[in-house]
Amino acid sequence: MAKIHTLKISNYRSIQNFEQNFGLSDFVCIIGRGDSGKTAILEAISLVLSPRWNLSFYDMDFYNGDISKSIEIEASLYDLPEELIQESKYGLHIRGLDKENNILHDDIKSNHEAVLTIKLIVEKDLEPRWFVVNNRDLQESIEMRTSDRAKLNMFFVSDYIDKHFSWNKGNPLYSLLKQNGDDFENNNIIIDAFREAKEKIDSNTFKQLDTVIEKIKSKSSILGVDIPNTHTTIDSRDIFTKDGKICLHEDKIPFRQKGKGSKRLISIAIQTELAESGGIVLIDEIEQGLEPDRVRHLTSKLKRQKQGQVFITTHSRDVIVELQAENLFLMKGKKKELINFGESFQGCLRNNPEAFFSKRVLICEGATEVGICRAINNYRVKQGNPNYAVLGVGIVDGGGSGFVDYCKKFKQAGFHVCTFCDSDDSGINKQKESLKLCGIEIVDCDAGNAIEQQLFNDLPWNSVQKLIDYAIDEKGIASIQDLIKNQHSNTLPENWHENDTPEMRVALGKASSKGWYKRIDHGEVIGKILCEARLEIADKTLGKQFEKLFKWINNA
Repeated sequence: MAKIHTLKISNYRSIQNFEQNFGLSDFVCIIGRGDSGKTAILEAISLVLSPRWNLSFYDMDFYNGDISKSIEIEASLYDLPEELIQESKYGLHIRGLDKENNILHDDIKSNHEAVLTIKLIVEKDLEPRWFVVNNRDLQESIEMRTSDRAKLNMFFVSDYIDKHFSWNKGNPLYSLLKQNGDDFENNNIIIDAFREAKEKIDSNTFKQLDTVIEKIKSKSSILGVDIPNTHTTIDSRDIFTKDGKICLHEDKIPFRQKGKGSKRLISIAIQTELAESGGIVLIDEIEQGLEPDRVRHLTSKLKRQKQGQVFITTHSRDVIVELQAENLFLMKGKKKELINFGESFQGCLRNNPEAFFSKRVLICEGATEVGICRAINNYRVKQGNPNYAVLGVGIVDGGGSGFVDYCKKFKQAGFHVCTFCDSDDSGINKQKESLKLCGIEIVDCDAGNAIEQQLFNDLPWNSVQKLIDYAIDEKGIASIQDLIKNQHSNTLPENWHENDTPEMRVALGKASSKGWYKRIDHGEVIGKILCEARLEIADKTLGKQFEKLFKWINNA
């Protein structure tokens, strides 16, 4: 039932113009920096598909507060309830979706899926109006009724979810009851109950609600929250109000008093139960109030469900690692559409989830370079400079065969990209020119040098000795000395630790590349030593490349 294929937004909140084709995606995760417009997209969906007629709008809801240009939100939906596409309803306005090439057509053909395009317009009078539109031969739009939008089963999980635990008309529990074929006038039940003591009400059961409650208990357990003693009674907060509510309780405690995370999980359980037969669930910042293990479990369960369509936003790495790259849609800057990542990004997604929330990415060839870049961040902070988080810089471990591909894909996705790499890999060296042509900054070593060799070539001898001492502490002097001896062109001098010669520096570079520093924590130690010697190596290759890296980082 009712899934969104295409969404268009104009002049709403932070969004001037936006259009996104979601294709046949059942699970969409929208990511991006704070204030990029992620929440505005979910809110726009909730408005255009809202089952309410009395939505409130204000001047600040218009882009830049400009009320001379109307808010227009348009959603094209497929997999529709049969009754909505009958000629007596909106059948004369349906469009066609060619699933083979993922294109919408105003004229529908026999091999097309039926689509309704619903448009919400808000002009300066602030009154919302909904239409079903089709551009076929300038066909006149037809207004869409509130009751018909309600058939689309759209629900929005946000910070204001207490109402989801009451049985009032218009709330998800009431919709779930109607889905079972039941109905009741809960106000009469409550008014009668008010004439007696609340103790008597607590002892009553609403048997017609038991089936729904059992479903919520089961779904909540699956999603990670156990509520075995749930039943329905009146909320004492509302006992003296005529239009009070009957609400879900656990023992004598109303669900509204549960913790934020548990409330969100139960709300999601209610709404995904509705979506079992089709529907659209919107969850803003899915990780709110949840521990990492529970948010990963929730994300995994929602991803694997086969009915309905789910849209979420997140800032959590724990969410991203549970998804496929094809589920991720990046909202970046003032772009007019989201960026979707392909299958080739899956490895990078698993290893570097934080980078997808950045504005700019520093792609390192391996763990040593990652550690050095972390040390640079610490050094910059001590010098009084903004840290990477403030500048929106993310570090990516691009180690492996996908290094060059990661660089290009991040660039194509709209990230500012700098790469920090060796110059001893002929495969990567051959493609550096193509990376430069893409606008990617490259920080590397002299031709043929690994980062270890460049370090031992360029650092002053007192810094070299610190690197040696660190390796000895990690691996033992005998092991280190044997490795150096094997790489030295002549007999290793007894005072080799004090012997600053070109031969010794070459031997140290070759020996260290055998795994002395191939870990992030080792790289951080190297980076600290490197930063301390920054001024002394200013005229060396490493010093010049270091300055290039600092300049890129500062260029926020």
